[in-house]
Amino acid sequence: MTNKKSTSHKSVEVKLEAVHQVIENKRPVSEVANELHLHRDTVNRWVNAFKKNGKQGLESPRSITQAYSHSKDSKRIRDLEKKLRETELENEILKKFQAFLKKNE
Repeated sequence: MTNKKSTSHKSVEVKLEAVHQVIENKRPVSEVANELHLHRDTVNRWVNAFKKNGKQGLESPRSITQAYSHSKDSKRIRDLEKKLRETELENEILKKFQAFLKKNE
């Protein structure tokens, strides 16, 4: 059994430091992962999440979901996002129909 360091995967600071070592200090992912007693894929995932979404990408999805779902406006936001997607789809259909009509004139 390996002696694993108790590094919290939830700690944004640990993730930021690992990402900093890889991106800024140009250290290999496997080397940083070994020091933290983590799998290299875990550190790679952190680096990719950071590149895509910055620090927010390193936050626990569970905490983001909980914060979002506890917001009094979250239902309204979800409803508005759904309505927006429906409206965008309707607009796309109408554009295609309009192009079809012009083509058959």
